[in-house]
Amino acid sequence: MSRVFAIVKKDLAQILRNRFVAVISVLFIVIFAVMYYLLPSGVDEVFKMGFYLEIGEQAAAEFGLEGGENEIASRLSEAGKEEAEEGLQLIWAESTEDLKRMVEEEEVSAGVSFIISDQEPELVLYVSSKTPEEVIEAGEAIGSEIGYALIGYELPADFQATVIGQDMAGQQIPMRDRMRVILLTFVFLLELFSLGNLLMEEVQRKTALALLVTPVTLGDFISAKAITGILNTFFLGLLMALLLGAVSANTWVAILVLLFLGAAMMVGIAFIVGSLSRDFISMSMIAMIPFVVLVIPGFLVIYPGFDSPILKAIPTYWLLEPINGILNYGMGLSDYTMSLVYIVLFVMAFFVLGFVILRRRLA
Repeated sequence: MSRVFAIVKKDLAQILRNRFVAVISVLFIVIFAVMYYLLPSGVDEVFKMGFYLEIGEQAAAEFGLEGGENEIASRLSEAGKEEAEEGLQLIWAESTEDLKRMVEEEEVSAGVSFIISDQEPELVLYVSSKTPEEVIEAGEAIGSEIGYALIGYELPADFQATVIGQDMAGQQIPMRDRMRVILLTFVFLLELFSLGNLLMEEVQRKTALALLVTPVTLGDFISAKAITGILNTFFLGLLMALLLGAVSANTWVAILVLLFLGAAMMVGIAFIVGSLSRDFISMSMIAMIPFVVLVIPGFLVIYPGFDSPILKAIPTYWLLEPINGILNYGMGLSDYTMSLVYIVLFVMAFFVLGFVILRRRLA
């Protein structure tokens, strides 16, 4: 064990002596923290409202709507004048399906479908899964006003909002809080270059072979590199988490566990990158491949509708999901047991693969 710690001490000193890696790591953390605090801390509640009206001839004559869209638009403008001044904009839809599409694709934040036939008028409010609860309540009030403006009396029954997608009412997250999940991921991914460069240099300069002719075994060598990488990544991630306000009395245990697992995962991938690299240029090119792939699940945090089964094959999906849930939705670590299991499996797989590749390089 003393041999392992001696190598760890040497590696940490070598990382600090590498001015490029040291400066870039600290610089990125500072830049990310500044970006976080510059992003808006609130949520924009103003929304566009889609509108679809279907009316029979007899009903049109009864309610004086023979003037068609112009007459309807005139009444709606009068009814919604005050709201429109505060940011409400009505956009016409060609059909109910078109209205749903507009809501689902976020062209509008809410949509009202009003069908007036010879029977009881039917009024439906469609909202996006990301529409704030207060906006839904406003939409319901405006929908009632629209119905009153067109038929001249209050509808006989209340109507409820129909949510398209997962209902996240009351759970709107400011963009900067979504971004801090991705910024933490970038800190993890920096380890691909840091430890990857360290391994590449030791292999190319024959330092690793020189160590292995001493009592140091390959197991000692890999253990030391793993400890070095995990310590470096963990503390950089912890520093970033503190700067971004991600560590609190309720989240610190979960964040520490996820930071450790994330660091271990990145170290396993960095072993593969460093073992396959011939020089700094090749190391940078090879590291960019997992870097780009591993950052893709971050788009799921910014755009919750951006989902695909393929994302679940990317290791960072299982890391970002619990971090996002714990930081932004008040979930507990116990809610993500399967995510933790998948992360551990990925860590083991990457370490085994990295060990095999590195052993062949040193053979």
